Amino acid sequence: MTNETYKILIVDDEEPNRKLLSRFLTCEQYTLYSAENGVEALELAKTISPDLVLLDVSMPVMDGYQVCRTLKADETTKKIPVIFVTALQKIDDEANGFEAGAVDYITKPVNAAVVQARVKAHLSLKETQDAADDWNSNLKKRLLQSVATIREKTQALVSAEERASGLHGYLLAVELMSGAFEMMENRHGVHARAVSELAGDAARKMNLGAEAVAKIRLAGLMHDAGTLGGIRGASVKPETDMSANELEKFHNHPALGQELFKSFEELHDVGEMVMFHHEAFDGSGFPDGLRGDDIPLGARLIAIADFIEKAASSVSGEHAEYSLMKARLHAGTLLDPSLISYFSSITRILYFEGKKSGMTGEVEVPPHELISGMQLSRDLSNEAGVLLLQKGDTLDAAGIALIRRTRRMRGSSEGGVWMMVTCPE
Repeated sequence: MTNETYKILIVDDEEPNRKLLSRFLTCEQYTLYSAENGVEALELAKTISPDLVLLDVSMPVMDGYQVCRTLKADETTKKIPVIFVTALQKIDDEANGFEAGAVDYITKPVNAAVVQARVKAHLSLKETQDAADDWNSNLKKRLLQSVATIREKTQALVSAEERASGLHGYLLAVELMSGAFEMMENRHGVHARAVSELAGDAARKMNLGAEAVAKIRLAGLMHDAGTLGGIRGASVKPETDMSANELEKFHNHPALGQELFKSFEELHDVGEMVMFHHEAFDGSGFPDGLRGDDIPLGARLIAIADFIEKAASSVSGEHAEYSLMKARLHAGTLLDPSLISYFSSITRILYFEGKKSGMTGEVEVPPHELISGMQLSRDLSNEAGVLLLQKGDTLDAAGIALIRRTRRMRGSSEGGVWMMVTCPE
């Protein structure tokens, strides 16, 4: 924590409790405020914008759970961390507190050392989050400056004739951006380069033309640029594992990515590919719920490339064949069924396993990645040795539910389920 002063709001209907918490937290670094009921607390929170709220549950007029939910529903107060300080000690009470949006739950009678440590920890976390939010809010400006620099270098390096055609400029932009991502040692850089290669190769096989291929490669590199300042690893983190805040940022990232290209008329269609790469072929995607051919072709190619790369990275074993099999299972729903075949050869090149067509292999699939239509390559038993499913069984919804339920009963979801993959002829 820095040396700045933090505002803490203490909310309790009993004055002795408010005074006790105030005594625990009296120091130069904290400015303390108090409220004796929920209505007063909400008004004060809007006025002073506290850095932290200590909140009782059992209060007249409005209980603490409702106060917390109201704070979290308001755009101006939703980021304020709330710690419940209450006499309610049942597990359900604590669960209700976290469900309402609290970051912590302290039970009475309170201990000075515990209160001080929890408050300090959550103020430090808020400080870190605020810094990250500030960084994210300036992302557009920084990336636009980077793109402008790339554009300037591109124009300086190519001839007037090449600039007139535009093609060499796009190609150089791809190479410059690819080099930038090459320097990124994290998973995001690897993912972006792979998506660019997959989508670009598919576009070449479709004979879309050199300029279209270059633009698709550039869009592939930049498809998740809108996540760079928000949530790290968003390009590979399952949505089911995201917090509400992360999910909101994730759903906003295509629009943020498109913003980078709005200043460049010649890259308008690249921005559209970035904007719509999370649209689904059946209309169930985001941000606009486009379906079928209404989704730009480049965005449909990037969606398949993105899907294949994530699938290949999530398993052990036959990466290429598993990712292609999974893509085929989603044909017509998430993905354009007419385009998937263009990815077969480049996928096997990027994730080479040495398999010849017609050969059968196996891949270990995490339970949350299972899809109806997959075929077991090994018998599956529970801890007692009872056979649940046999080798060769094709999974349906009931089978997937059985596997996940069995893993939950073990108290762990570690380890995958071995599934069969066959290299198509």
